[in-house]
Amino acid sequence: MENFEEILNTFINEHTYKVGDIVEGVLVKLSKDFAFVDLGTKREALLPIEELKDLEGKILFNIGDTVKAQIVKNLSAEGQFLLSVKKILEDEAWEEIEKAFNEKKPLEVNITKAIKGGFEVTYKGLLTGFLPQSQVGKEVKDELPVKLPVLIINLNQRSFVVSHRAYQQREREFKEKALIQKIETDGILEGKVKTTVKGGFLLEFDGVLTGFLPLSELTRRRLKPEEIYLKEGDSLKVKVLEWDPQRKKLKVSHRVLEPDPWEGIELRYSFEQRVKGKVVKIENFGAFVELEPGLEGLLPASEISWKKGLKPKDILQEGDLIEAVVTDLKPKERRLILSLKRLEENPWDVVAKTLKVGDIIEAPIKTITDFGLFVEVREGVDGFIHISQIDWDRVNDLRGQFKEGEEVRAQVLELDPQKRKLVLSLKTLKPDPWKEFSSHYKLGDVVTAEIKREVPGRGYVVKITEGVKGFLPMSELGEIRKREVSEGQTIKGKIILLDVEQRKLWISEKAYLMEEEKREVEEYQKTSSKKTSKRLLKIHMEGNSL
Repeated sequence: MENFEEILNTFINEHTYKVGDIVEGVLVKLSKDFAFVDLGTKREALLPIEELKDLEGKILFNIGDTVKAQIVKNLSAEGQFLLSVKKILEDEAWEEIEKAFNEKKPLEVNITKAIKGGFEVTYKGLLTGFLPQSQVGKEVKDELPVKLPVLIINLNQRSFVVSHRAYQQREREFKEKALIQKIETDGILEGKVKTTVKGGFLLEFDGVLTGFLPLSELTRRRLKPEEIYLKEGDSLKVKVLEWDPQRKKLKVSHRVLEPDPWEGIELRYSFEQRVKGKVVKIENFGAFVELEPGLEGLLPASEISWKKGLKPKDILQEGDLIEAVVTDLKPKERRLILSLKRLEENPWDVVAKTLKVGDIIEAPIKTITDFGLFVEVREGVDGFIHISQIDWDRVNDLRGQFKEGEEVRAQVLELDPQKRKLVLSLKTLKPDPWKEFSSHYKLGDVVTAEIKREVPGRGYVVKITEGVKGFLPMSELGEIRKREVSEGQTIKGKIILLDVEQRKLWISEKAYLMEEEKREVEEYQKTSSKKTSKRLLKIHMEGNSL
């Protein structure tokens, strides 16, 4: 077996180097002036420290790094060499610059200092180039960064000219092309809020395109005008609604990317289901209740309470959390109707169980109108007393006779819970004066009447008794009365028409006067006949005495 020294000599002989060779070795030590590189020879090669520094004085290698270098000098017979790396590094860097120039690919350079007409730049700390002032992108004019991506726009031996503006334009074109491809495929983009404008927001996409996001396309949820939805710099995913390639204008929507709450709604909600939600908008016709983000149901004013006359704002406020009942659901029409009052038993059903026609109730007057009274039988149920059901006699001034809140006693005339109709009467609790009258008078009887008012050209309305009025036709007046009749006068007349059911009663003064005249004639005739008989008897008796 060969000893170690023979093996080492063989290895060294096989690795004989000469000046000009390109070698690789490991940097094993650093001193003040040299770096020591192990090439596998008896003695370590020397590499001047200055060779390891870039143009800015930064050491390019560390101990343990593999160094590619060129032998520039043989320092001893034992095979100690002097190395150089600068030219190799510069050559490699220049090759990269040429390749980037030919392929129009970007490089990153360091700005070292400002010089006339622009800036001095270095590539990898090895080669020096020039960045004209006109080729500095506007984003970095005020405060230049140390490092800057650029495109090579000119080469001249070992110097080069770069442009940051050209790089930006290239990147912009790439980004724009990629964005347009997205627009024309799925249309889903990621943008940042640039500013707030009237009716929405301007979004910037990769710094190359601007799109308009209308407020109505921000979300499916109902938004309040005073809310701050987005601020400058916020990122947002959107879908393109409209794209104008000529003007490069976009209209986008975030709303369409949100799940549509109406899809599959029939699987989550059903008729008469109890639901919970938040009141988000109140109008005179009802309130909108948000059940899910973007899903609202309408609570009509008529479905808020059984109590009539209440407005939504009387019992609800925006932001209230309420429970309601689904009364109508039509997914295709995006229609969802809710009811608050149906959480309680229908008061009309309660009334139907406790009242029947003929029953007598006591209730406060709720409203007085020209045509009758509304009384609150119970909350949510009003009964109506028509003016004709107030009294058997004619009533003209309800407000002068009654007050709101006053308790009245009435009888049920009609009850229809389905139509929510409850008709009441006050007068049926009083004796019917017509029936009372008809029990004492009949057709042909003579009555005394008071003239109440004239019906021009026809006759006079007259009062017979309390609650009973009749009519005196003009043709039934006595001859003298035709010139003397006035309101408040009393006359006597004969009943010539009496219909209790129809409440009709006519009297005739003429018939009464004719009957009186006939009676007087008969009375006179009777008296005259008696006188004549007495006189004849007297004559007869006197004759006999002669």
